[in-house]
Amino acid sequence: MTEFKEVKISRILNPTSIDLGEYVINPFMGCEYSCLYCYVRSNKVISKRLGKWGEYVDIRINAPVLLEKEIISKKPKCVLLGSTTDCFQPVENKYKITSRMLEILNKHRVYYNILTRSPNIVEYIDLLKQGFCKKIYFTINNITSELKNKLEPKSPGFELRFKAINKMLDENISVVPYFSPILPWLSNFKDIFTLFPKSDSVEFEGLNMNLVNITDIISGITSLYPDLKTKYEKLLHDKTFYDSFWASVKKDIIKEVISAKKNYNVYIHNFGNYFNNKYT
Repeated sequence: MTEFKEVKISRILNPTSIDLGEYVINPFMGCEYSCLYCYVRSNKVISKRLGKWGEYVDIRINAPVLLEKEIISKKPKCVLLGSTTDCFQPVENKYKITSRMLEILNKHRVYYNILTRSPNIVEYIDLLKQGFCKKIYFTINNITSELKNKLEPKSPGFELRFKAINKMLDENISVVPYFSPILPWLSNFKDIFTLFPKSDSVEFEGLNMNLVNITDIISGITSLYPDLKTKYEKLLHDKTFYDSFWASVKKDIIKEVISAKKNYNVYIHNFGNYFNNKYT
């Protein structure tokens, strides 16, 4: 059961090195969706919070008040919402903190990008259409329900996400379907572009084999697909095999790109590098 706690914080605009904004905004600490491969599990700040990831959410109830003040003092031009949490997870339905902050950003004419995997974002279309939402990166995948229950048991269903993306595209909101993570030998992105006819591009990210809990992720996968255990272990320890595999994945994606005549990006993590999360 998820533990919810109202908290007050000292600041809401946190500087970041990511190129999607000068600052990040996170209305919550923690996330109800409990995705096993979430990079936030590796975040040093988050790791200091007692409790298992996915089983707590701290609601930063004074975030809108702080945002109003900090916009005046820091004068940001563009910010990123949702670097270490999902701003539209179910608890937002009760507290409306993200809603209030979008209103403030719009009022002060501050541009913003958003990271999410929540179909609940469609409830905010009127706010997103006011001209200051630059882009929404919406995480998708297409794994089986059994595997989803292992890796992201509490997250919204993929079909609901597809519908939400297309609804926003119909409203001329800029949305990038973000296929992440590509699970080796399991994720299928054939004809992925046809699912989102109004999207200019789809972006892809390979499974990060450098995550601190990668052994738990592999255990979850191979509990359903034991024949893949040897291959996943080889991805972990054999750089030549690793590089060859992801090169073949890129070729498969490019085939889809050529057929669909769309734009794309593919992000593959370097072999053996420690995962250094710079989001705050």
